[in-house]
Amino acid sequence: MQGPAVQPNPVTVPIQRIIIVRNVKRSKANKPHLSSKKKRRQNLVRNSASGASARELLQAKEALERKTAELALSLSMMQATLDSTTDAIVVTDTRGNVRNFNEKYARLMGVTRAEMKKADVSKLRIKFSQRFKDPEEFVARVMEIYRMAPAETFEVLEWKDGTILERYSQVQLVDRKPVGRVWSFRDVTERKRAEENLEAAKVAAEQANQAKDDFLASLSNELRTPLTPAMIAARNLSDNKELASELRAAVMAIFRNVQLEAQLNDDLLNVTRITRGKIEVHHEVVDVHALLENAVTIVKSDITAKAIQFDVELVAPNHHIWADPVRIQQVFWNLMNNAVKFTPTNGQICTRSYNKDDQFVFEITDSGIGIDPARQASIFEPFHQGERSITRRFGGLGLGLTISKTLLDLHGGTIAVESAGQNKGTTFRVFLDLLSEPVAAEGKGIDGCATTSRKLRLLLVDDHADTRGVLSRLLVKCGHEVVTADSAAKALEILDSRRFDALISDIGLPETSGYELVRQAKQRHPLKGIALSGLGMEEDVRRSLEAGFDHHLTKPINFQELQSVLGKVLV
Repeated sequence: MQGPAVQPNPVTVPIQRIIIVRNVKRSKANKPHLSSKKKRRQNLVRNSASGASARELLQAKEALERKTAELALSLSMMQATLDSTTDAIVVTDTRGNVRNFNEKYARLMGVTRAEMKKADVSKLRIKFSQRFKDPEEFVARVMEIYRMAPAETFEVLEWKDGTILERYSQVQLVDRKPVGRVWSFRDVTERKRAEENLEAAKVAAEQANQAKDDFLASLSNELRTPLTPAMIAARNLSDNKELASELRAAVMAIFRNVQLEAQLNDDLLNVTRITRGKIEVHHEVVDVHALLENAVTIVKSDITAKAIQFDVELVAPNHHIWADPVRIQQVFWNLMNNAVKFTPTNGQICTRSYNKDDQFVFEITDSGIGIDPARQASIFEPFHQGERSITRRFGGLGLGLTISKTLLDLHGGTIAVESAGQNKGTTFRVFLDLLSEPVAAEGKGIDGCATTSRKLRLLLVDDHADTRGVLSRLLVKCGHEVVTADSAAKALEILDSRRFDALISDIGLPETSGYELVRQAKQRHPLKGIALSGLGMEEDVRRSLEAGFDHHLTKPINFQELQSVLGKVLV
């Protein structure tokens, strides 16, 4: 049997000191060794941030100072630039308030720089406007520019004292928006005066040149009138078979010299035509060889007088061109005459023709004085014969080559010169376009009277007695009935009682001109009008035709040309 539980005997245990530690969260203040370290770390971070901010601030300050200095320098340079310009310049905002200006603008406005800065803009503008011829227009235009805001403006303004200003303005944009306007004023008084003086000098020169041309035309007319009867009479006498050989030679000498005078006169007139661009050409089919042979005939006596060996080799198989025969023969005569003039006695001249491609080429070579290579480029200029001493020695006006080149230009031709130098001779070459299909040119007689089916009744009016007498005799010799008069008044009296087939009249008649005569003559009877005049410019011919003349012949006339015109009257 189980007995009651037995309690054990207590055991005596030694008492130990037990310390109960509570886990109490301490404040930072309660942990001095940890907070101090962290504080140092925080202070370090704080000080580092503070240093960075200081440096950035310092850098920003330095950058701002640099920019300020740069801006100040730019403003200074801009102001210096404004002050150094020759123009008066002012910069305004969009309302016209002044933002900047240079010293010249202040002087232009009549104020100092200090006064300019303090001045009322509107009052200053009104004061400034009083200098102009139209003050109200000046102010109105300025206000209009500000109101309309054009991108650019330009005007020429004038002060009451005659000062002339050029005013220019331009809109200034920032981000494509107008923020103001720059104005500039330039004093151009001296330039404008110089331009006006130059224009006045130009007008005066043109008037003087016109007066010179008119004088030459008038002189030409006066010179042509006495040449006409002399040339016609000399040519008529030279054709007289009953005249003794010595007299015929003398008459031919007279004829040649009168013809030379007529040519010099034509040269003077042709220069006027050249300067005005009024040379006329009348094209037809031309046999160039025939023209060359005629030119040789004209200079033949001079060739003989100087005992020059003159060779002619006209061998071009194609020698027909479309040209004015009178003008082209004038070119050939000029070249041959020059060759004879500048070639010494017993010298040599060779002329020849040939074809090159589709052109007719005429070449003339002489053994004369030659041309300095340095002068060859200007040989075709007016009044040029190399040197004044050459002009005095050989005579002439130095116009032949200029006229020849101009005439060839009108025909689409060219001329070239070649010379090895002084005293080594000269070669000229003329190039003219050939006709695509050679056609024989019509031959024209140069002597005698034209054959007519009937005689013509002619009224010849000229106040120059010799011209009237010579022409009358030759026309009567050719079978025509001729009545003469020395004035328009007498001619009209004759027309009241008789009828005529043609009126041959000088234009420069006393009191009433040939223009008025032909008008009144045609009102009386249906007749042809043939004008004789020393004036042969294009406008002279046009005026003759407008007055009522059917033909215009320029003095000194070729009697065969008159005969040809009379043949047309018969038709």
